[in-house]
Amino acid sequence: MNTKHIARLIKTAAGGSLIALASLSAHAADKEQGFYMGADIGRAKQNLNAGNLSSDRNANSLNLYGGYKIDKNFAVELGYADLGKAKIGDASAKTKALNADLLASTALTQDLSLYGRLGAARYDRNFSAGGSDHTVGFKLGAGLEYKLSDQLSLRGEVTRYNNLPTANGQGFGRTANNVSAGVKYRF
Repeated sequence: MNTKHIARLIKTAAGGSLIALASLSAHAADKEQGFYMGADIGRAKQNLNAGNLSSDRNANSLNLYGGYKIDKNFAVELGYADLGKAKIGDASAKTKALNADLLASTALTQDLSLYGRLGAARYDRNFSAGGSDHTVGFKLGAGLEYKLSDQLSLRGEVTRYNNLPTANGQGFGRTANNVSAGVKYRF
């Protein structure tokens, strides 16, 4: 599957998500449905390998997102992630992502739920040696959400980002694992 095909899939998924959000807004009166937004902070771990240099690097990450809860078990989400800067030797790269995801959740208790996500992302990586590159890939994750009130929840999540740009042999890996925690607000 080439990059152009994956980019079209992401655009289609994002467009479909927006149409779903617009068409479902009429049903927002249901307590299980509605719009939400949130922010997470965390640490993104990237595996780097260039010549005889090899290491796992952690960087601070920031995730901003908005979504629509379709019913008690499913939601669609659009987001932006800054996965921070990874450095190996004298080279570094800053990675950002735009994503569209589908979330499925199940209640563990009245206030605690487990969720999983599957989505597509467009990655942009800027390299210190000059230039930038972008790719499209899939991401998946799992997390816990604890409801503090009808509007406010806490979330903790582990997310895997796949197919990041590598800069042709500069040692930047194709994956990043992000561990994050944050807050979600329902309208």
